[in-house]
Amino acid sequence: MRHLGTQRLETDRLILRRYTPDDANAMFKNWASDSEVTKFLTWPAHSSAEVSLKVLESWIPRYGEDAYYHWAIVLKENGDEPVGDIAAVKLNEDTRCAEIGYCLGRNWWGRGIMPEALKAVTDFLLDSVGMERVEARHDTENPNSGRVMLNCGMKYEGTLRAADRNNRGICDVCLYALLKRDREALKSASLAARNKHPEDSIGLVRIDETTSEQVVPLIARFRAELRALKGIASEPDLGQAREEINEFLEKGYPVYAAMAGGEAAGYIVCRIDAPCLWVEHIFVSEDYRRKGAAGLLFGKAEEFAREMGEDTVYNFVHPNNEGMIAFLRSKGYTVLNMIEIRRPCAGEKLTGSIHVDANTFDY
Repeated sequence: MRHLGTQRLETDRLILRRYTPDDANAMFKNWASDSEVTKFLTWPAHSSAEVSLKVLESWIPRYGEDAYYHWAIVLKENGDEPVGDIAAVKLNEDTRCAEIGYCLGRNWWGRGIMPEALKAVTDFLLDSVGMERVEARHDTENPNSGRVMLNCGMKYEGTLRAADRNNRGICDVCLYALLKRDREALKSASLAARNKHPEDSIGLVRIDETTSEQVVPLIARFRAELRALKGIASEPDLGQAREEINEFLEKGYPVYAAMAGGEAAGYIVCRIDAPCLWVEHIFVSEDYRRKGAAGLLFGKAEEFAREMGEDTVYNFVHPNNEGMIAFLRSKGYTVLNMIEIRRPCAGEKLTGSIHVDANTFDY
């Protein structure tokens, strides 16, 4: 491990830099005075900018220490004014582990700023400093912080009961971590896919725990598009997508990605319920539709079915998904096998109906 101290880090939208005494007013105004921001933290909201200045004066001299990592989060569009804070709050030299703590002004919540900052710090600690593990924890009553950790590729490792204390008192905490070897395995898989399938050529790679991050954005978009078919507007949820792919892999479902130029262009999830094979998910990014990715993915599912002695796979399709229905019909899938019957979802807009003999159903 090679300690480098608090180095300036930069992302598309952010600059992470050392604090100066001139940051006291912005610190107080933007987050330190807000009891909603400090609700799940271990220090109380500041009563004045003078308190913020005293805190900064206790931090700034430590920048002379090589093993001190503490950044002001600056949003480029805001000039040089910090909007939040991120630091390695604990270091374990023996295990090469760093625990990260962070907070962000309420005016900037929900904009993806903290995941961007956390990823930059995690990359720096793992790649440049040589840490083997970066972890973070949050109060179980603050699940949004857990989504930040998931969005940076950390994995949930468990809940520790009555294991911490914050401004709410003694609390249960959820623990997340990212290991260096997990990231290296993911990078190796990406490089192998890039070498095997350069430029626009498309090939299949089986997804496992070390490469699952590649399909997370696609799963999130699949879910958002599926909700849109029901008339429900929503944003892709990366945290939920990570939970979903982890569940698929834990259950042993075969998951394949269609790789193009080193990135996942699409994916398929198969559920084997012998002698039947169900396509749980199939999704292709817009840039790669009608370029053979869906055919490759679906062909893999049919290959599994043939190995089980079947000549068909079974598909879940929303009636409004005209593109998928046309794709299946082109493959000879024309038999309606069953209908899912349920109550309407909250906010769902029913735009059509389907007739089966004397029965009519809304969709």
